[in-house]
Amino acid sequence: MTIDIQHKHASHVIIIEGQAFKANDFGMWDLTDIWQTLKLPKGKAPAQWRTKQAQRFLDMQNLQVIQGRAAQTLATKRATIEFAGWVSDEFKDMVYDAFEAILEMPEVALIVADKMRSMGNHHSAAVFERHVFNDRCDWKALKVPHKNTQ
Repeated sequence: MTIDIQHKHASHVIIIEGQAFKANDFGMWDLTDIWQTLKLPKGKAPAQWRTKQAQRFLDMQNLQVIQGRAAQTLATKRATIEFAGWVSDEFKDMVYDAFEAILEMPEVALIVADKMRSMGNHHSAAVFERHVFNDRCDWKALKVPHKNTQ
């Protein structure tokens, strides 16, 4: 029996400064690609990120370094945001907002839920839709005592 489990961020796309960056099948973004595409400072290359935080992400497998000619540094959402913070506070805000923008768009949420269903992930789609609904629902308005108008 084969179980195909995809990461919840697999193939998600974030837009930073008008550039699209797509997560791989494991829900990791290529920090090297982000750094090169956005022409970030040379001293802020992912390979230069050697802080305790970066080491912690490596240890927790939230950060993966692929050596070789086409070296890559892959990072989870959390590690991507922390890398951005190492680059600058402004860049961290920009990257955080890019991730948040995905979930703020109701049409994107519906597309994501439909895609999950088409992949056979009906339960995950339902959970996602409830999550989006709960974030958008004005629960205080629903708790107003009912007044019988008859």
